[in-house]
Amino acid sequence: MSRILKPVSLQGVEYVHQICAQYFVDEHGFKIVEYNLGNTFTGKIDLLATNSAEVFLITLNMEDFPGALLRSFMGLRWFRENLDFLKRVYPPEDIDLNLPVGLIILSKEFPPEIHSILAEVCSVRVHLYRYEFFGSVEDPDIFIRDIRESATSELQTDQDLGELRKELGIEPANMSDEEIREFQAAMKA
Repeated sequence: MSRILKPVSLQGVEYVHQICAQYFVDEHGFKIVEYNLGNTFTGKIDLLATNSAEVFLITLNMEDFPGALLRSFMGLRWFRENLDFLKRVYPPEDIDLNLPVGLIILSKEFPPEIHSILAEVCSVRVHLYRYEFFGSVEDPDIFIRDIRESATSELQTDQDLGELRKELGIEPANMSDEEIREFQAAMKA
């Protein structure tokens, strides 16, 4: 599980894209080839990246997950339809477009069972990352972490959350099960 905490300005979506791009460069060794490729109507890719083994079409969800998922799928379709054109635009030393393609979606929330749903219906690998803003509006920080199916199932079987609330004395905090699982994951990472 990966994570990063950086100061971020909420003045623009483009800046959040840059912070997320920097996360993938620093934490995963990606090379960001392009920002905002395509368009909203035919398919848009927020970040086009590679790690020399795979090409990644990255979608940053700033609104609702279903919309981001559709945007990600439309971006994949646009990418495939325009692959010959992209091969002429981007030289192989920048990005090898013959590599396998994977989708990455960054979102604040994911629906339950999303991993099994995506595995069932997608022909490409889909990587999910959760991001959250902390701090104040004047001085916010962004936290990004990889959401893996196995990590979620481990947390659910680790310990009864009711017992954990009592053990830690956090009943008065009224934290949801999801918040406790996220906290546990962050502490284990």
